[in-house]
Amino acid sequence: MRTIKISSLSTAEINKAIAQLNQYKTNLTQKNEQFVKALGDLGIQVASTRLGSGEGDADRLGSNNLQFRITSTGAIVGAKLILTSQPHTDERGRVFYPHLAWEFGAGIYYNRSNSNPKAGEMGFGVGTFPNQTHALDDEWWYKGDDGRLHLSKGTEATMPMYTATIEMYDQLLRIAREIFG
Repeated sequence: MRTIKISSLSTAEINKAIAQLNQYKTNLTQKNEQFVKALGDLGIQVASTRLGSGEGDADRLGSNNLQFRITSTGAIVGAKLILTSQPHTDERGRVFYPHLAWEFGAGIYYNRSNSNPKAGEMGFGVGTFPNQTHALDDEWWYKGDDGRLHLSKGTEATMPMYTATIEMYDQLLRIAREIFG
């Protein structure tokens, strides 16, 4: 906590106290932004590591775009950890979003005992892809964007966003103490 003392109610002392308050406000806003950025850097690191750790078709699903956006409106600092990917449309017009497969898994082979704790609550997970026919098969064939048949056992749920969120939450107090002292 910071204490600002004034020795008298003179104009000079009050102006000095106002200047100190404005400096404190500026420092607090900067530290707030540093705090949010440190959390975001941790989230990016954890999510990136998880994205590269999966088994199955994860490497064939394409690239991802992982970013952390900070918005600041004075004293309020907002932030978003965002994962996107290029969707694929199959021959029946169904859209498949790779980032959902990375987060919640696709197929039972890799996901018998590995499940995102938020899957049921959010309506995702093995067997939730619209009109799917192979979610509970250990393997299946699909026609790729290259026009060839590929064997699939699905994609392991590596949960990059869930894991990043948990780690950011777990490290929140440590990071706050480092930045705010």
